[in-house]
Amino acid sequence: METAAQNGSNNQTGTARVKRGMAEMLKGGVIMDVVTPEQARIAEGAGAVAVMALERVPADIRAQGGVSRMSDPDMIEGI
Repeated sequence: METAAQNGSNNQTGTARVKRGMAEMLKGGVIMDVVTPEQARIAEGAGAVAVMALERVPADIRAQGGVSRMSDPDMIEGI
């Protein structure tokens, strides 16, 4: 896989414009932690501006040593 520098691309990631735009989109909203597609639908209905698809809720992750694994790709796709 080529990097942007190798293929001569001038594209930048994480520019100030992108960062300001993301902050503007999230302004005034909440980001909800969800573990199921149903919870994501509820969060969307309640006005969440984004969701974090987690394998377990953060309290459970901390209680079990603080290590989280990647969420199931099918669950992420369902969201």
